[in-house]
Formats: sequence, C-alpha cells, structure tokens
Amino acid sequence: MSDKAKQVLVHVANGVSILESEDAGDVCYGVGKLRNTRYGVLKMRRLIDILRKGSVERAFAILSVMRTKLKGAPLVEKTMKTAVNNYNQARAKKGGIAKAASELKIRAIFADGGPIMKRARPRSHGRAFPIHKALSHLTIVVSD
Repeated sequence: MSDKAKQVLVHVANGVSILESEDAGDVCYGVGKLRNTRYGVLKMRRLIDILRKGSVERAFAILSVMRTKLKGAPLVEKTMKTAVNNYNQARAKKGGIAKAASELKIRAIFADGGPIMKRARPRSHGRAFPIHKALSHLTIVVSD
C-alpha cells in the first residue's frame, strides 16, 4: 500500500457499509430504503444494474424515460428522491449547505429479497397448488 490510498470500511446505515479512502474526511451519506414492495427482486436488480456507479441526475433521466415501461421505475425514483433528501438533511445537520441532485453520485444501490407471501390456488380433486408472491427491499446510498 505504498502508493495507493488506504481503504477504510465506512458504516453508513443498517447493514450498509462502503469502502472509502482514508483521506475522504467527513463525507455525508444519504440513504433511502424501500421495504416489502410487491415487485420481484430479479426484476428490480435488472433495473438498478443500469443505474449503478452513475450520477443521480443521470439516474433520474433514465428513470423518467422508463417510468411508463417498468413498474419498478417509479419505485426506484421515489427511493432515490428520499436518499437525496436524507443526504441534504444530514449535510444541514453538519452545518453544510444542500446540494443539487446533479452534484451527487450513487455510492451503493442494491435490491434484496424480502419475505414471500404464500397463497394457494384451488385445483381439481380438492388439491391446492402453491402461489409464491415475491417481495423485495431496495437500498440506495448517495454522496458527493
């Protein structure tokens, strides 16, 4: 580690940690979470893979186009707005000024599987076939 900056694991929120350089100083983070949404985790991951490692402004532009195509786009957009607002509140609490979405980057975005709602569909001869309705959790972390 002679010419590379030392990396430090920074705990941002419940279960969310980010690898940061040691000289990053006092960096603010904004975390937005969406829990138990009735949208499959694989569909959600396919959507958020497009947004990963980009700016928040670019993500909003992509999501505004995808809004009519995918049910998950408005869910991700709303959670992104929450993360930006949480960032600005954390920054104001530390005495800084609020930043626009164009100045922020997506530091981490991931979707995890939630609980599965189990239902039964009646079939012939008194049998019941299972129906599994997937839920998912979405977490977005933004910073400057």
